[in-house]
Amino acid sequence: MRDSDSGRTTGPVVREGPVADEAARSRSNLRGILAIVAACAFFACGDTLMKLVAGTLPTSELIFIRGFFVLIGAGAMCIWLGAFGVLHRAFSRAMAIRAAGDSGGAWSFQLALARMPYAELSSISQLTPLVITAASAVFLGERVGWRRWTATAVGFSGILLIIRPGSNAFTWWALVGMIAVFCSVIRDLSTRNVDPSVPPPLITMFSAGLTVATSGVAALAGDWSWPPPLVLMALMAAGGFSLLGQWCTIVGVRSGELSVVVPFRYSIIIFAIISGIFVFGQFPDALTLLGIAIVCGAGLYTFHRERVRRAEALAKAQGAHR
Repeated sequence: MRDSDSGRTTGPVVREGPVADEAARSRSNLRGILAIVAACAFFACGDTLMKLVAGTLPTSELIFIRGFFVLIGAGAMCIWLGAFGVLHRAFSRAMAIRAAGDSGGAWSFQLALARMPYAELSSISQLTPLVITAASAVFLGERVGWRRWTATAVGFSGILLIIRPGSNAFTWWALVGMIAVFCSVIRDLSTRNVDPSVPPPLITMFSAGLTVATSGVAALAGDWSWPPPLVLMALMAAGGFSLLGQWCTIVGVRSGELSVVVPFRYSIIIFAIISGIFVFGQFPDALTLLGIAIVCGAGLYTFHRERVRRAEALAKAQGAHR
């Protein structure tokens, strides 16, 4: 291209606008997807270690020691980020409810993890977004159409295929896994009401603090036994994986569009199945795999409907603006 003033040839014109915005959005979404998949891998590694050491110590001690390492790591992140400067904003009812939900989820998940196949428990945990959809309509007054209600019902049918109540494959510990789901829903819904200026490591520190307190009281009430070195190292590593997973989750949801990146949280089921096969020698049967597919499909459809709903709302708003 010729410069009309100097007569020199210039480089190609870089056009700003929708094309550049779309390219930037694609890069952000890719970064978010990779972060979510990495988070799922870290969580799966931590869960695998916790299942390996289950039975070596009372559950209260396992939760206490892992929670202690998470608490120390979260505290170090808070110091690094200067998060304690907004500590006063973290003291709220929403934070207390969130910490209670997180602590209850840690307890129930670990109790179930020690007694049932990891892949099945991970699949039950994926019911969380579907339950959040229903809870948002009931408790928060959000509009949920018949399609998402149907997806929620279908997701529950998939869970029934996994746990199969009334059959020889049923275990009451699957219901404890369901309790972990409802605790996670309480945690996630209450997080919306936490002051946005409170950084994630500080939120993690509050939740870990309550978990350490409750498990510490329970552990001291029983017969405390010092963990063997290998168990202690495994619990330390599990705490580290938990922190890394939470950090990657934060990066993921902040980098890309939620409707794009969040569905990739289902990748944890793949990691759980791999862990079950190669670490514990457990392979899900045909009905369990069908139930897993139904739960994942219902969840993915829910995210799809959310994306469609937001696009329709945006188009309507743009039309009204014109």
